[in-house]
Amino acid sequence: MQGRRAGAVALMVVAWAARVCAIALCALTVVLCFSGLSAHLNLVGFVVDLSRALPSVIAGYGLVATPMGGVFRLDFAIVAGLLFLLDYLCTRISRVLR
Repeated sequence: MQGRRAGAVALMVVAWAARVCAIALCALTVVLCFSGLSAHLNLVGFVVDLSRALPSVIAGYGLVATPMGGVFRLDFAIVAGLLFLLDYLCTRISRVLR
């Protein structure tokens, strides 16, 4: 019984981490849509490092120029969506284990 509860707690920790990362990635995607904001915050180095961390299959996929002078990163949006899905699945499995 304690093993199931420990597994449920571990899954909840993974779910929270995935949720926080997904929210941060969504915020970064929105910030990158505005050229002045991303340049003012000096995010170029961070975005390059984050792009290198993505799998080569998806990295750089779906870059769309926005009217505000920035770029919409579809690859970041897809990864954020997958992280939200991971959060949902971990939460559901954790509830079943309890």
